[in-house]
Amino acid sequence: MKRSEFEFVEVEWIDAQSSLDFLYVDSIKAGKLKLETTRSAGYLIHKGKDYILLGFMMFGGDVIKHYQIIPKGMIKSMRSVWKKEGKK
Repeated sequence: MKRSEFEFVEVEWIDAQSSLDFLYVDSIKAGKLKLETTRSAGYLIHKGKDYILLGFMMFGGDVIKHYQIIPKGMIKSMRSVWKKEGKK
């Protein structure tokens, strides 16, 4: 498939947090933890029931080197940057 066959989108989503650092219980009680909003832009390769798949680096017509899977429950918004060829 050619890149032009995929819609290019920007996704705003809430990123899951993890760390190997220490976390003090007082930080949790004081409400100092916050979720980070992240934006990703890429080719919308798949839009499934539970997740979307974005492709960033595409080689030839059938290889996606860099991709990202985002669970739908983490997505705040998604907008089309440009439509796939032939779509308005």
